[in-house]
Amino acid sequence: MTLLEELSSSWKLRRCASVGPGARATGLIWIHGPGVVQLGARVVLDASRAPIQLKTFTPESRIILGDDVVVESGTSIEAVLSVEVGARTRLGCFSKLMDNNFHPLTGNRLERPPSAPVLIGEDVEIGVRAILLAGAHVGSGATVRAGTVITRRLRVPERGIAQGLPAVLR
Repeated sequence: MTLLEELSSSWKLRRCASVGPGARATGLIWIHGPGVVQLGARVVLDASRAPIQLKTFTPESRIILGDDVVVESGTSIEAVLSVEVGARTRLGCFSKLMDNNFHPLTGNRLERPPSAPVLIGEDVEIGVRAILLAGAHVGSGATVRAGTVITRRLRVPERGIAQGLPAVLR
């Protein structure tokens, strides 16, 4: 990494609580909110084709990306409570991870439902436009195929494959 790339990455990641050595950020990265964002060593945020958003909603919110995680363009990670991504995981373009659904499907749509942590193990492959909702758990070595939606009702086991195009897995 050149000195210019290193300085550019440092500037783009300045709102993170901690950034591991060798972390890189290209393109437009939006990091906002009062919570904590932690990036491990050699994390790559590649927003060269579309912005990446890391958003926390409360001071207690946490987004943690382990070592060697790759986040591709257009990805959005939103945490009211916590979203944790294990080491060597790859998040495909336009994937979305949220620990809260932000409104109920029935009843008063202005009430916010409770949050449930999103946990992704190590060496996981999250496909393009996959969505992981509140309470989703993906075991180490698993694959979530493109376009799959995972709710709290589905837990992907270690080295398992989740495929649900275009249906929602429950």
